[in-house]
Amino acid sequence: MSSTSSGIEAYVVGRSYDVMPIPMVEQHCVEVAAGAVTFVVESRHLTDEIINHNARSQGRPDGVLDLVVDDGGPSLHVLGTDHRREHLRFDCFEHEPHYHYVRHEQGTNLVVAVDVHALGDPLGFTMTAVRHRLPEMLEFAGAHELADSVRASPTQVLEALGRVEELLVSLTPAR
Repeated sequence: MSSTSSGIEAYVVGRSYDVMPIPMVEQHCVEVAAGAVTFVVESRHLTDEIINHNARSQGRPDGVLDLVVDDGGPSLHVLGTDHRREHLRFDCFEHEPHYHYVRHEQGTNLVVAVDVHALGDPLGFTMTAVRHRLPEMLEFAGAHELADSVRASPTQVLEALGRVEELLVSLTPAR
């Protein structure tokens, strides 16, 4: 991001929250091993109640919102295989697709909307991003060592993406 001489940014990428993303629901998840990273594909449904429960569980009653959220679809979680910490999440939701940079060192969760007008289908965007920009996105999330490991062994990631895409497509509602 660039800033002006006054220190004000010309634009920002997404919205940063000081709560971590809503945890995965294990019984809705399928894991795909990919070397240094593990992909987890999940069928997700998001509501105000779930968002607010997550904020309260992290000690943030002031984070409780009244948004009228009722959305869902397939999600792709990107975890470090060794430490099982999530660094990226792609929510290919029907109404408001978005993705997350989970910045553990900063204790923040940067949420970025997928511009379907410019990028098209959120699932296609997700697969392109993971296939071609995964190390760069991991670095932006603060996972520098993990990004280096992915760069050192890209074949394992690329070989896993066929199964990941198959799972995501199977969870995508017909539009």
